[in-house]
Amino acid sequence: MNKFQEISEQIKNLKIARDFLKEKYDVSEFHKTKEKFPQSAVPPTPKDEEIYKLLTAIQQLDKYIKELQDAQFKVLKEEE
Repeated sequence: MNKFQEISEQIKNLKIARDFLKEKYDVSEFHKTKEKFPQSAVPPTPKDEEIYKLLTAIQQLDKYIKELQDAQFKVLKEEE
């Protein structure tokens, strides 16, 4: 498997993981409250600790996806 395909596979796997976590977040009460009142601060509850972990994980996955996409672009440029 060439480098480009390898990076593509990694990106695909990270996106699947991110989408799974995003689904978990989207059905949370925290998210529903934020959607109802987007301009207000939703007071955190002890249960929200897990939601914050989800959001952090989603952000980290987005960061790694971006890094891999940059690496993939670099590989494309080198192959030209």
